[in-house]
Amino acid sequence: MINYHDSRIHCLPPEILAEVGNHLEDDESLVAATHVCHLWRTTLLSSPRLWSYLDFENEERALVFLERSKLCPLTVDVTDANNLSEVVRESMSEIATRVTTLWAKHGPFLDELLGWPMPMLEDLEVTGSKHPLQDSPRHLPSLMSLAVSGFDPLRYHAPFSPLST
Repeated sequence: MINYHDSRIHCLPPEILAEVGNHLEDDESLVAATHVCHLWRTTLLSSPRLWSYLDFENEERALVFLERSKLCPLTVDVTDANNLSEVVRESMSEIATRVTTLWAKHGPFLDELLGWPMPMLEDLEVTGSKHPLQDSPRHLPSLMSLAVSGFDPLRYHAPFSPLST
């Protein structure tokens, strides 16, 4: 019988273990990995970069990930989020400056979100909807990638040349 502490899986340095967390396929796998043992749990929970993808389709999980992400830059997905709660809206206003990638469905919440300072936003992917754009254009100084579908992307001003829809 192998002693629990003699197993090679428990001898991984924290840096390697955190890298293992980067290669897990989805949120469920990451959460499951925190239940392997105490070492894995403490290492993974103390690696904020692992928790920096927030999918607000599951608000409760996204808010837990937000807390664990500490001050890391964030990737935020609100494409499938319907009727976001007030807690999420408040959280988003507080973290907008940390968002580097945003996937969203166009609508009133996106207009609200893009009205907040987002100096780190580099990648924006927006799918269209029947909601009209607000009249004022958005200035996105760090934007390097813009992907849109279903509406006129020229309402968004960004420091790169060709736009494709």
